[in-house]
Amino acid sequence: MKRNKVKYLAIYEELQQQIINGDYLVGDLMPAEPDLQKRYNVSRITVRHAVQLLVDEGYVERIHGVGTIVLSQKKSLQLQNLLSFSEENKEHNIQSTLFSFEASIPASPLVCSQLDLPKNAMVSCHERIRWIDEIPIGFQRVYCPSSIPLFAEELSSVDASLYQLFRIKGYMVKKANETIESVVANEELAKILKVAENSPLLYVQRVTRDEQDRLIEYAEFFYRGDRYRYNVQLEIP
Repeated sequence: MKRNKVKYLAIYEELQQQIINGDYLVGDLMPAEPDLQKRYNVSRITVRHAVQLLVDEGYVERIHGVGTIVLSQKKSLQLQNLLSFSEENKEHNIQSTLFSFEASIPASPLVCSQLDLPKNAMVSCHERIRWIDEIPIGFQRVYCPSSIPLFAEELSSVDASLYQLFRIKGYMVKKANETIESVVANEELAKILKVAENSPLLYVQRVTRDEQDRLIEYAEFFYRGDRYRYNVQLEIP
């Protein structure tokens, strides 16, 4: 167990990696909390916090009278709340790398339609590689109207958050529409995400509006299919 981390995070990461590696298969029971306490020589509350992170991310489920069962070897991306990548993964050692930045380029017909812009309107475009615990897990491409000034310097920080920048610039993110599908990694994405070419990826398109109902973002996300799945709760209206 890594000693330079908060204890519950180190335990969580070790258990998570064991699930991902197949040491615990889907349907398997995880060790009971008293056993984990003995294994890591920690308090019960520390173990509970670590296991709760696994529950929150869709890896395991606690079942009363049965124990903690492995649900998936992939993290579940939630669909209930509109969060930035940084906010959704705040419990992790996350980083991002600015891959490219264009302050002003002509918008393609697709981007114009998504952001409701006139033909040949100018937009900014930046691409980022997202990392969790030094593993590249996602690639994103974001287009914003030229009315929202963005600069490479403010996007180049490893912990830069676009939604925080929006708030600073007076655009309070309110809602978004997402489309999700499965694609395969082309040669470029395979190199960026360090996966084999034609590996499955989760492809997400997002169009975001602010509190004044202004369209402020059209984004494309490519997540590694071996690391993520989407989870949504449905209710009868």
